[in-house]
Amino acid sequence: MQFRRCVTWLGLAAALLPLHAAAADPLKSDACGASLSALDSARRQGSAAQVEALRQQATRDCLGGSGDARRPSPVAREPIVVPPPVITAEPAQPSNPAPPAPPVFQPPPVVTSCDLGGCWDSNGTRLNRAGPLLIGPRGACVTSGATVHCP
Repeated sequence: MQFRRCVTWLGLAAALLPLHAAAADPLKSDACGASLSALDSARRQGSAAQVEALRQQATRDCLGGSGDARRPSPVAREPIVVPPPVITAEPAQPSNPAPPAPPVFQPPPVVTSCDLGGCWDSNGTRLNRAGPLLIGPRGACVTSGATVHCP
């Protein structure tokens, strides 16, 4: 029984709520409607002074306020200045030098051909004969078989 009574009151309140909201809304008031219709008829007739007065009246009736149109004045503001970022770089760490490349193995030159005056080795160097010795550009060479070791 109590539940039914509560549901009935809630239904009644829900039905009356839009009527109360419509009465509180100035755009749906009778004064607003009358002001707008008077403004429309004055616009059709073309009376500029009367249109302005009715426009202000419609503004007061429908929107509230004084009815004076005011535009917001532009306010000049100083530009926003953003300082540049300060970046602190750490000093560069000295890198470890790369290890030296391993020495390239070059096989010792070998004697490729000989004549009465001397021999030629595989590097293209002329080795002159002085008795049993071969003399290279920097001094006497030692031969071991076909291999030649020159300073």
